[in-house]
Amino acid sequence: MAKFIKSAQNKSQFITDKTLEICFIGRSNVGKSSLINAIAKQNIARSSNTPGRTQLVNFFDFGKYRLVDLPGYGFAKVSKSKKEELVYVIEDYLSDRANLVAVFQLCDINVITNDDAEMSVWFENNYKNHIVVLNKVDKANRSYFDNNKVKIAKFLNVSVDRLIPVSAKSGTNISQLEKKINEIVYNEKEKIRLAKIEAKKEQDEDSEVSTKI
Repeated sequence: MAKFIKSAQNKSQFITDKTLEICFIGRSNVGKSSLINAIAKQNIARSSNTPGRTQLVNFFDFGKYRLVDLPGYGFAKVSKSKKEELVYVIEDYLSDRANLVAVFQLCDINVITNDDAEMSVWFENNYKNHIVVLNKVDKANRSYFDNNKVKIAKFLNVSVDRLIPVSAKSGTNISQLEKKINEIVYNEKEKIRLAKIEAKKEQDEDSEVSTKI
């Protein structure tokens, strides 16, 4: 069962262990909390009608992995000094977090902005596992995604297969999003497992050579 763990105001308060993490990041009104609740199938993240309410790094336990909800970027209704503080905490997490295996960038499929595009380019250049989650498809025409997915992908500088259209409200494609998260986490755990086996093999070979000498 998924559950909220803690909030962190700065790097010194981040959880220190080796649990793999994925993070959610997006503009301040994109519906991150609602999407987390949809995946958890219960209300573990506080949602609000006021953009910019997420001003801390929030950690959630999903069993096989940890989900980290980062403060929103864009037009959050906060002071200039607070915005600078939020930028620092986001950078602290993204730039130096060994646990992080995937960045899920949330966008409003109906309002994709230049901020979204700029952040997407940065994520593409820095993370191999960058997935764009297009929320609020319930507010769009049924054929909107199919008719515009190539244009959206080009604007965000990603391949079409990195786009997942969802609706936290109606539940559309939430299972597809869960499948992608679990797939990435499984693959990363396998890489770690195989790397440990290889390291052990090399260690044993070195010990054998040393013994012969």
